[in-house]
Amino acid sequence: MVKNKTNAVLMFSLAIFVVLVGYLVIREAGQGGYALNRDDVIKFFSEKINEVSPEKPVLGGRWFVSRFRFVDKNNVYVEYEDGHVTRAFLLTLTKTSGSVPDYRIVGFFEPGALGYKLLAGEDATKGQPQEIYEYNETAKKWLKVN
Repeated sequence: MVKNKTNAVLMFSLAIFVVLVGYLVIREAGQGGYALNRDDVIKFFSEKINEVSPEKPVLGGRWFVSRFRFVDKNNVYVEYEDGHVTRAFLLTLTKTSGSVPDYRIVGFFEPGALGYKLLAGEDATKGQPQEIYEYNETAKKWLKVN
């Protein structure tokens, strides 16, 4: 009798564990991806912009990031320039390994008469509210400006 009771308690505990883990996995999948640390995203793309940009800077210069516009936890516009040309791209961030995000460039832009003009890809987050970050020379760090 005691052995049957012990087995029943173990089976019940295992069932509860499986249900809990299943719930957590489904909940994470339903949240549309991974929430990445914005500081890590800013640091990575500020340092790697010359490797990430789909276009080379003009006159042998170097790109530098001027602004990040976070739409949500997985989409960010990165605005950058080389002193002559300004560009932007929209990234979809999927996950991170340590502090390095996995990303996909989904839209590529140049300045237009009324904001940025889409050159390639798509702008699925157009018109959505954004949190804007710019580098503050006095504070020597990226700060949210809106």
